[in-house]
Amino acid sequence: MRLFLAIQLSPAVREALLTAQDALRRQGRGSFPPPENLHLTLAFLGEAEDPARARAALSEVSCRPFSLAVGGPPGHFGDLWWAGVRADPALEELAVSLQADLRSRGFCQEDRPWLPHITLVRRWRGEVPQVTVPHASMVVRQISLLRSDQIDGKRVYTELSHKSLR
Repeated sequence: MRLFLAIQLSPAVREALLTAQDALRRQGRGSFPPPENLHLTLAFLGEAEDPARARAALSEVSCRPFSLAVGGPPGHFGDLWWAGVRADPALEELAVSLQADLRSRGFCQEDRPWLPHITLVRRWRGEVPQVTVPHASMVVRQISLLRSDQIDGKRVYTELSHKSLR
């Protein structure tokens, strides 16, 4: 099973992202994640037979709740367009400490620097879009361990566990 640790989004943040996706759809084509799949990945764990090691890492997270906001023009990596994220330093501290802990538990982590973002569209086909993500914010109060499955040609995410931030 494919696993990742993520922040699931509030309705207000999700709505801002859906508004941006609608604007993108009017300007080109691509593969748009459905609303229920919009999230902020903290660490991608890859294939795992048993989620126990990931649950153990999640259970040891120590972080206070923090604010997170989206808004402004989207960024892109090649044909993937994304919404940037602004958050207090706790977000980066959380991601860095999680990735170090996961590495110590035998999970391979990517070598590139972590950049907080939320994917709006993959395989974009069209001109450079003229889109602005509406401003929205939330308080992050938990992080989730999610399993990713391909079911009937669609990506489905299932929460296996979560950790409340205190």
